[in-house]
Amino acid sequence: MAEAAPKPSSFRSKFGFGRNKDAAPRGKLRKKNAARVDFDVNSVNSHDTSTSDGKVLLNPHNTRRSSSITSTLSRLSTDFTPWRASSEGRSQSVVSKKGPRKLKKPAHQAPGRIELDKDTGERKDLTEMMHAFGFTENADDTEELVQVEEWEYDPSQPDGATLLSTMVPELWGLVSDHLTPLDIANLASTCRAMHNRLGEVSYELLRNPMHLPHRVAFLLSMDKKLPNHLFCFPCARWHIRATPGLEKLKPPKVLNPVYNCPNSTNNLMPPPRLRISDYRWLPFTFVQLYKRAWEHGPDYGIHVNSLARRFKDLESKWTHESMFHINPSNGHVLMRVKSQVFVEGGLQPAAKRMLLFSRSDYTPYFSVCAHWRKGILTSIPKCALDHIPIPEENVYVATFNKMRHAKLSGPTALCGHCQPMRRCVDCPTEYLFELKLVEDKTVQKMGPERFRQVLLVTRWSDLGPARSPLDPEWASVVGEHDEYNSFEEIGKRAVSGIFESAFTDTTPGQRILSLNPDGLEDDEDHGDWY
Repeated sequence: MAEAAPKPSSFRSKFGFGRNKDAAPRGKLRKKNAARVDFDVNSVNSHDTSTSDGKVLLNPHNTRRSSSITSTLSRLSTDFTPWRASSEGRSQSVVSKKGPRKLKKPAHQAPGRIELDKDTGERKDLTEMMHAFGFTENADDTEELVQVEEWEYDPSQPDGATLLSTMVPELWGLVSDHLTPLDIANLASTCRAMHNRLGEVSYELLRNPMHLPHRVAFLLSMDKKLPNHLFCFPCARWHIRATPGLEKLKPPKVLNPVYNCPNSTNNLMPPPRLRISDYRWLPFTFVQLYKRAWEHGPDYGIHVNSLARRFKDLESKWTHESMFHINPSNGHVLMRVKSQVFVEGGLQPAAKRMLLFSRSDYTPYFSVCAHWRKGILTSIPKCALDHIPIPEENVYVATFNKMRHAKLSGPTALCGHCQPMRRCVDCPTEYLFELKLVEDKTVQKMGPERFRQVLLVTRWSDLGPARSPLDPEWASVVGEHDEYNSFEEIGKRAVSGIFESAFTDTTPGQRILSLNPDGLEDDEDHGDWY
């Protein structure tokens, strides 16, 4: 008999739950779905005899048994080989088999990081911006470095003043006859020799009231050299600033002298100013201070926050908010004024006039330019007020709806007459009328009735380079320049778009139409503006 296998030493084998892996293999072969065959080689040889030369002689009684065992062994060896190979291949296939395929998109189809617009919530498309980064218009152009020569006095060179002084004064008199007073003053201020020949002539010309624009232009050229001074246009001279850097915009009823001027209280020589709203004006002096600080430095003027204001009218319920910005492309000062008031639906024509116009001078409560009587400006807010839903007049239905939970009214849609943005033809001013839901903080109850309809009027104006009140933009806004055409001067890009793009990512999407499409003239007595 074959030797017995050693006892397993594992814990499970001690209790008969399996065989030890380290033990010798037993002589048992078994195939799945096949009969179990136990075969012992020694058991076969025990019934056989062997000769002296080592040949095995089978027992005649076991001949039939040995033949059956031999056939069984041959059949098992034939069947066991492919089964073992298939099992090994199955084990290898299990090891090398990949995991389940994940449901994911390829790298070129996988969505990247989504960026949303902070104002509209829409998905940003950065394709155009990324292409713009890789495009350089002048990539192949080479710029030559030009060395700037500084003009310094060289004693070795001949003096130019000596050369100019060699010419007789009568010749310079003939030359000055073909020059403007401004050119004569600039020529006289070049050197001492020219000052001795043309100085008195140029000063006499600039003192003439007929040459006031030339005098103002000559004195404004000294702007960068006088940080502690401010030019007074009624006097046409430079004044020392009273409180440099501490100037503050105050109401018109408060005396606010920026510099000591003898004509500060002279009603016949008022300083240049711009109307913002009822009893609110913007002096040109503060616009000049803001532009000087932006152009030359903080020592020359004030910060833009000194001009921005929020205020409420004394005689009405209108509230206003003013804001300013300088266009870096051309240096023009831009102004935006927002005026709003709570409104209700179903107003009669008389109630609309009381809401929109002041009782003192019949000017609108909201901010307007000097050409507000021309065109259809005052008819637009009246049309917008007609779109507000009218409250229910039935007492029974109103009482029944009051018992139920109040619903918040949605936004009010405007028509094609009052929805578009309007631009004044005679000055660079644009208007936009809107109806919005705004929280009324005077209502103590926290409910839908706390949000009410408000009429919002936004005005954008281009005040020009703020160099002089004679600038075309400033003069046209205040009504002193009649030859200005806003559609030809401004071009395609709107003043509102330039202003809003400096603070937000979105600009007003309304189309821009003319404020005076029929070309009407200002008729204060018989116009349809009221």
